[in-house]
Amino acid sequence: MNESLLHRMRPVTRRLRLMRFWQVWAVFAVVAVAVAWWLKSRAGSGVIDGYGAALTLASIAFGCAVAVAIGCALMYRDPRMVARRIEEKFPALDQRLLTALSQRDDQLGFLQQRVVREARDHSRSNAWIDAVSAKQFWLSRLSGLAATALLVAGIVSLSVTTPKAQGRALPAIDPGAEPVVLPGNVEIEKGTSFVVTTRFAGGGVDRGELIVEDASGTERTLPMTQSLDDPVLAAFVASVQDPLQYRVTARSWSSESYRVDVFEYPEMKRADASLEYPSYTSLVPKRIENTVRVSAVVGTQLTWQIMLNKPVVTAVLVDEDGLRLPLAFANPEASVGEVALLVQQSQRFTLELVDDAGRKNKYPPTLVVRALANEPPKLKVTPAKDSEVSALEEFPLLLNVVDDFGVSEVGLVYSLSGGQPTEITLRRDIQRGEKVTLEQMLALEDLNAQPDQLLAYHFFATDVDADGNARRTDSDMYFAEVRPFDQIFRQGDPPPSGPPSPPSPSAAQADELAELQKEIISATWRVIRDQRSLGKNDTFNTSVDLLAESQQEALAKLEELASELSDPRSQAFVDAVRSSMTSAAEAIEASRADAKGGKLSKAVPHEQAAYGGLLKLRAREFEVAKAQQKPSQGQSSAAQKKRQQQLDDLELEQDENRYETQSQAEPSSQEEAAQQEVRQLLSMLRDLARRQEDLNEELAQLQSALEQAETEEERKAIERQLQRLRDQQEDLLRETDELAERMNDSSNEASNADAQEQLQDTRQDVQEAAKALEEKDVATALASGKRAERQFEDMRDDFRKEAAGQFNDAMRQMRSEAQTLDEKQQELVEKLADVPSADESPGLRPEESRPDVESEMEEQREAIDDLLNQMQETVAEAEEAEPLLAQKLYDSYRSTRQRGVDQAMSQAVELTRRGMKLEAEEVIEKASEGVSQLRKDLEDAAESVLGDESKALERALGELDRLDEQLTREIDQNQSSNEPQSEADSGATPGQGSTSEEDAKDPGNSEAGQPSQGSRRPQQQGSGKGESPAESESEGSPESSGLPSSQASPEQRDAGGKRSASAQQSEGGGPMQAFERGGPNAAPLTGEGFREWSDSLREVEEMVDDPELRSQAARIRDRARQIRIDFKRHSKEPEWNLVEEMIATPLRELKRNVSEEFVRRSAERNAAVPIDRDPVPPQFDNAVRQYYERLGSGQ
Repeated sequence: MNESLLHRMRPVTRRLRLMRFWQVWAVFAVVAVAVAWWLKSRAGSGVIDGYGAALTLASIAFGCAVAVAIGCALMYRDPRMVARRIEEKFPALDQRLLTALSQRDDQLGFLQQRVVREARDHSRSNAWIDAVSAKQFWLSRLSGLAATALLVAGIVSLSVTTPKAQGRALPAIDPGAEPVVLPGNVEIEKGTSFVVTTRFAGGGVDRGELIVEDASGTERTLPMTQSLDDPVLAAFVASVQDPLQYRVTARSWSSESYRVDVFEYPEMKRADASLEYPSYTSLVPKRIENTVRVSAVVGTQLTWQIMLNKPVVTAVLVDEDGLRLPLAFANPEASVGEVALLVQQSQRFTLELVDDAGRKNKYPPTLVVRALANEPPKLKVTPAKDSEVSALEEFPLLLNVVDDFGVSEVGLVYSLSGGQPTEITLRRDIQRGEKVTLEQMLALEDLNAQPDQLLAYHFFATDVDADGNARRTDSDMYFAEVRPFDQIFRQGDPPPSGPPSPPSPSAAQADELAELQKEIISATWRVIRDQRSLGKNDTFNTSVDLLAESQQEALAKLEELASELSDPRSQAFVDAVRSSMTSAAEAIEASRADAKGGKLSKAVPHEQAAYGGLLKLRAREFEVAKAQQKPSQGQSSAAQKKRQQQLDDLELEQDENRYETQSQAEPSSQEEAAQQEVRQLLSMLRDLARRQEDLNEELAQLQSALEQAETEEERKAIERQLQRLRDQQEDLLRETDELAERMNDSSNEASNADAQEQLQDTRQDVQEAAKALEEKDVATALASGKRAERQFEDMRDDFRKEAAGQFNDAMRQMRSEAQTLDEKQQELVEKLADVPSADESPGLRPEESRPDVESEMEEQREAIDDLLNQMQETVAEAEEAEPLLAQKLYDSYRSTRQRGVDQAMSQAVELTRRGMKLEAEEVIEKASEGVSQLRKDLEDAAESVLGDESKALERALGELDRLDEQLTREIDQNQSSNEPQSEADSGATPGQGSTSEEDAKDPGNSEAGQPSQGSRRPQQQGSGKGESPAESESEGSPESSGLPSSQASPEQRDAGGKRSASAQQSEGGGPMQAFERGGPNAAPLTGEGFREWSDSLREVEEMVDDPELRSQAARIRDRARQIRIDFKRHSKEPEWNLVEEMIATPLRELKRNVSEEFVRRSAERNAAVPIDRDPVPPQFDNAVRQYYERLGSGQ
């Protein structure tokens, strides 16, 4: 660019920047003046210090001025912007200036030089500075200066502002009455606030001043206002950190100076832990800073270093048993103490502090020491079961070993047919926490293994115990049987039906004897292993007695087996086994007198030799056939189970019927199935307790109404209601019997003898209540019902701990309470803001609304205290089971206490009572922040225990889909069957069914092998009537063809091509299979599937946490149960229109509500939400309608 032109343009640029600076600064200055005016009113009321606010505002204004100056100096850096401004002012330039600025000085030709010269000549003949209007420039400067002057005046005025009451003429006070100033000379805790009140006996004083002087001599004046109509002036002094003096002035009266001293309760500021581990752990000493929980192995030397806020007279750690450990201080003035202890067991210490004034710490902290035992090595053997091997096989063994402090040696011990054990060292020196996988191959050919011999083996690991001595840990003993080479399997004729035929008596007896001998070997090994680790104790002799008794029993069974054998070869085997068993029994008897119990190991080789001899008695030839039903657990021995896999590999001529019955997935584990059953029992108990409570309430009302009835008609009406309650009580009694039946089920491990006995007592009370209602004895019925209600609730509480985990319910309750407290706190803030102060409306009686807010704040404070106490109790209970949960709860509890939420609520109540609204609002805002943080902390802690709520809602939604589908299917089937039979009379035979169209529409229901789409529940054990799959199939088929009923012969179908009703009913293995396919015998309301349907809905109730959703599910179950009762009692077909209205429609409403809750909680942006959920705004109504029209037309 041409430098000469830029030089002539600089005055224009400078003027533009100055004008913009004054314009922007004027805006900032006006805003600052408004802020100064507002601060002046606050300072006049005594809320803030005027001088300090003026300094702060002046600093902010100066910073803004500098920022504006820098920003304006960086503006108009592009000369073209200024050139366009000049071109607009002087059109005669005709773009010459912009053209000249675009040329480079070193590339100017003749024409370019001419353009530049013309632009330069124009600048000489014209004042380019006029491109910026002088009028606008001076107006902007004057506005900026005026705003600056106003700002300076405002800041000066703010700095000299004092409370309004300072300059007022104060009327005289009655000299005969001496005002009373409270609290006078006082000592308060550091950081707390206090209220100064002055009571004038004669009255007539409505304003005064409180002059506060700190230790440095600085004074500040606070206004004192009258509290309501009382002759009392009050002022609030917030957060006193240092000692101060104060006095009260009112009119011509001034009080004496009072002193406020500040003290601190003794408090732990920090705790550090130093750990010196035992030598066998090979761990270096460790220091953990700022902790109150320490986990260390037994034998660790722990030193707590505790830092206090000030020196104390007494500092003691007290455990739960009353053991007191005093802290040692370097000198009396030291605030850091130490205490050392040896970790032997888990302990909880409370730190008790007492200062020189006798004050104790307000919230004694808890120091937790968790002792970790030196566990033996963990050995995981693969395969962890007995095996069958050949004499030429290489048998692989796998061991996974890990130890908390390292292993010095790992090895394998094996023996063959009672021979001497061989020990192999697999590895040495495994480090702490190292997971090692060791593999060893045993070549049986190299061991000269022979058929019918027994290979016994186990692993061992050696580490160091807590005393520093070597400790050997042995795994379980496993066996590998060497099978013969010549086992023959011949195919036989299959049995007609039912279970397969059992083996011959002698073969079964030999197998049982071999299993017994193997159990004796395993038991002997376990006794030896326990004796090595624990030494000989009281249980050793008892175990030896059992071993001796079992070995004698085996000898007796051997004699029975020998009496049935006739061939010499088998008799020789029996003689060898008898000799080995006798030697084993003698060795067991000899171990009784051994002081150390070491002689018991001598019995193991004889026991193994006896087992090997029994293996030689096994059969060599087998006749097998494939049956329709596999043997049950009680029909097959352990030996038969081991051969089952080999039998399954045989290719027999009879193909397996792959279509005989429908099956569903079993629960993933027995533990999961047991937990599911416990949840069902818990839900049933909760339901029974609730219904009994409702019955008791109605009985109490009817008892009162019966006593007040005056006419015979009123008594008859009450008796009819009593009859209805009697029916409901009997229904409750039947469901109690159903619960007892489920609890007495042998497969249910959730219940115990005490619970069953308690349920029987509860049932007796329910029965007495029903009997009393039948006799119209309302008082006795009510008393029995109350007892039953209490017992149901006690059983519900016991099962709740077992079903939901130890802390699930506690965390769910605390989370709900925290959410409620947070919402209530926000409401209190809004209510307090709406309460008028005494100054705003002294004549409108504001005291009418203030007591309500005060009482609500007091209730809120008590609720917060209750929640904190509950958190403290949960921390103590969860220390061992849920350490992470305990840590989170303790941190939340401690931070809430440190924020002083309860103290802030107490201060807010006191300030509100005295009419000091502004101060109360500030204090309650601080408390609201603490409550909100408490809610967040509890939600985070609850998630670690309860898991993600959205996952449970997702499962509940899927379950509701299935329930809705099943109920809709039943309604549709019954409504269609109630239509006129004209269509059926037009060609249907009596044997035709009525569901072929539905089967055609729903292919998933037309085959027995296909479960329903919505099915998610596991199949119940058994079919419900004890029938086997083979029997169930044979009922509906005249031939045992092995085909599924959907592929049966044409003779099994009617002329119209529809399946017969008998075929439909027989294609499943029980009512649950028919229920999943929608069969008539398993309908959710009128069929055998009601219990399953009701249990599923009860599970949905347990999955959701929202009380409203739970209530909806409970109402639907109650209505369904009532319809079921009417159907069973009166054989009355339900009114399906009423079922649709009372059950099906609310069920769909529940499903929609759960879906909305799931979408809200999952917070997924791509969640499917109906677009017409909210009303369409009027301005978009036509556009939305046109969109749907185009969408429907396919455009």
